[in-house]
Amino acid sequence: MKIQFLWHSFFKISFKGINLLVDPFMNIPEGDTTFQTCMKCPASIKKLKNIGAICISNEHFDHFDKKVVETIANRDSSIVIGHESVLNELNIASNLKHFVNVGDKVNVQGLLVEVRGAHYPNSFYPLGFCFSKDGEKVFFAGNSALMDSFSSIDCDVALLPIGGSSTMDLIDAVRATKTMKPKYAIPMHYNSFDSIKADPNEFKSRIEKSILKTIPIILKPGQTFKTP
Repeated sequence: MKIQFLWHSFFKISFKGINLLVDPFMNIPEGDTTFQTCMKCPASIKKLKNIGAICISNEHFDHFDKKVVETIANRDSSIVIGHESVLNELNIASNLKHFVNVGDKVNVQGLLVEVRGAHYPNSFYPLGFCFSKDGEKVFFAGNSALMDSFSSIDCDVALLPIGGSSTMDLIDAVRATKTMKPKYAIPMHYNSFDSIKADPNEFKSRIEKSILKTIPIILKPGQTFKTP
């Protein structure tokens, strides 16, 4: 399994036989002058090839780049998984839309997608996801505060926001890691905007100084982690 951190909460996750995108985000919506990013996304639509599925955790532009999703889904016939309120905004074939609610499970080419809840009051229906195939499991927290339900999550890799503001900060992300005890923890949703500044090395240090056996993995935008 390969996990490529593209930036913010945007990942490409490659299991054997299928490539998955989570929360695609490349650009601020045209004409929007309210927000300014601190860096540029290193990904390009052209380089993201053979995408079997796209999962969207919430409707906000920094998790749901409508143009990117539509272009890739129409090109690759990707199954797009998300809440009805989000998917109804997409101009793609209806057979490519897979509406889900918390608790649902979807099988896409042997990849099991389990839909989890997220605590994010700014969103209409926020989601997290667990992805599993061939005995490997990844948890993507989405935009979420720390939740009691994390104790029920069993995963090899946890992708956790650390930027604070409307999500877990790095302290709560460490608490979430202690709750789940994954083999690996990868921070996300930080330093792409001024409002979510955080030091991933502090997240790494706090985990390494704990009694956890979890290995923290810090990825720069564009870098890939491959499980042993």
